[in-house]
Amino acid sequence: MKTIQNIIIGLGKGGKTLAKFLAQKGEEVLVIEKSNQMYGGTCINIACLPSKRLIIEAGNGVEFC
Repeated sequence: MKTIQNIIIGLGKGGKTLAKFLAQKGEEVLVIEKSNQMYGGTCINIACLPSKRLIIEAGNGVEFC
């Protein structure tokens, strides 16, 4: 049986950063993510970045449908 040293639940910003850090140290990493379409977590896909984009475009006078 294979031994896994680290299990990370969720592939948001923190999970991605930690997985990369551990892998660079040569450690085994297993990542569990429930979504197959939302890598990066809520901030990148739904909240922070999309909201910032809307605010920027609104300031530029872009019309939204």
